[in-house]
Amino acid sequence: MQLLRVLAVLAPAVCATAQAPDTARPWEPFELTMTAKSQMADPYVEGLPGEGRPYVVVTFKGASGEANGTSYSVPGFWDGGQIWKARFAPPAAGDWAYASASADPGLQGVKGSFRCAAWTDAEKAANPARHGFVRVARNGPRPGRYFEYADGAPFLWIGDTWWPWARRGMPNARSQQVIDDRAARGFTVGQMMFGANNAVRLAGRDAAAPDFEAIHAAERFIAYANSKGITLWIMPWWSANNLTSFGPEKIRRWTRYVVHRLSAYNVLWNVGGEYNMYNYGGLGLPFWKDLGAMMRREDPQGHAIGVHNTPPGWAAGEMGDSAQWSTGSVLHNEPWLDFNGSQVGHGKWRNELIPKVIAADYARTPAKPTLITEPWYEFAEGSAPAMDVRFAAWSAILSGAAGHTYGGGHQWWADIPDPQAPPRKDSWPRPPNTVDTLDFPGAVSIGFMAQFLKQIEWWKLEPHPELVLEYAEPLAAAVPGKEYLVYARYGGWFKLDLRSAAQSDQFRFTWIDLVNSKEARGGTVAGGAIQVFHAPEDYPGTREYKDWLLRVTKM
Repeated sequence: MQLLRVLAVLAPAVCATAQAPDTARPWEPFELTMTAKSQMADPYVEGLPGEGRPYVVVTFKGASGEANGTSYSVPGFWDGGQIWKARFAPPAAGDWAYASASADPGLQGVKGSFRCAAWTDAEKAANPARHGFVRVARNGPRPGRYFEYADGAPFLWIGDTWWPWARRGMPNARSQQVIDDRAARGFTVGQMMFGANNAVRLAGRDAAAPDFEAIHAAERFIAYANSKGITLWIMPWWSANNLTSFGPEKIRRWTRYVVHRLSAYNVLWNVGGEYNMYNYGGLGLPFWKDLGAMMRREDPQGHAIGVHNTPPGWAAGEMGDSAQWSTGSVLHNEPWLDFNGSQVGHGKWRNELIPKVIAADYARTPAKPTLITEPWYEFAEGSAPAMDVRFAAWSAILSGAAGHTYGGGHQWWADIPDPQAPPRKDSWPRPPNTVDTLDFPGAVSIGFMAQFLKQIEWWKLEPHPELVLEYAEPLAAAVPGKEYLVYARYGGWFKLDLRSAAQSDQFRFTWIDLVNSKEARGGTVAGGAIQVFHAPEDYPGTREYKDWLLRVTKM
């Protein structure tokens, strides 16, 4: 059988660094294609019998180098007709050998080998996804509080919501334009459905069989995003009031199938979109807990798992008293849940709750990363205002979040700006079809935040609002005595407690103008005292209302 790198069969933009069939690179998917001899009436159902063993399993064993002594058993999956495939992302350099096992004579005993060559530092710098799959940091200065790549490099979650981008007919040119733009700005996560229901139906209208044409197109999108350094947060299902019509068996089967197909990509798992809507889709909370545990068991490469919630205040969320501001309030102690997420929803009053929601999750034990996974979207320019987009992001980060997700414009619906297209008839605010929304002010601000944080050791900062005195809304994170970040939402002035440092310590401070995404001015102050800081512009000398960031660093 032939071992193929999956990227080698994708768009030319993806396969520019494709290797020969008998070579590999760490953390990138390889695809083994096999042909079954037995005929099945329904390979999708018969190949995934309940919770039983998949129809074919391929074992990959490391034989030399860093890979030596490691072993991974990878479930195969049906890909139409008599074709079965298995994908594996080698986690280490060295020689690898593989062998398949199946009751089918065409799938049994397929063997081969390949060599995996390590990435250079320059190659990793060109694509951060080459640092490996994303996981929760278990060591370092704040274990359990942030994400890292497999090689230990810190991973800052800066997400964009691309929920229905796997739907049929999504133009590659547009998706690549958005991916290129977001990667250049410093975004690291795209949140999308690889779903069997809702706006994306990759298994037909009744979730009975894979739609391979649509699936292959969605996989090309995932591969392209990975090639630009973006990790995808993947959900197989979106909870809805009709989930009972599909039934638990179809939901579990599709979830297993998605995990088997996509586990070799740089992805994270999302057990369900708004999983608690309509009283947990009519299936109950235990069903979703079991589904999360199943995803953990079925994934041979151990991707991090989270869930997407529905908040209070929506009729669909209030049914059965299932609404929740964060998954932390319900699922935190589930052993399969790696991180908490909060959709606060859309609107200013919801946006204002973000620091409280994040702080509540941050206080839970054991420590797990937490973040906002769906905020108030910048639907049309000015709704949400860019200042509120910034408040959501900075208040989350400085309250302990491991990152933040943005949503807005045409991007979240995968709309293409087209003056000839009629406007959508729904309740959500829409930018005009003549407007391209990539450069909305809030999106620019989120990109600036990403670039700014990546230049400092953000993962070492702990929430310390108590260090900000005489200010309406203290939001600060610090390594006391060394580094301080303060978000001055209202401009003006405040006092910062630097008494944990010695009087002989000198600190450099810099004011950052967040409206214009640039440094404004700075200076020096001494430690060992409470110091007063004035924003560079303030009323009445300047009547424009602006928010600011202050950075104070020991010299």
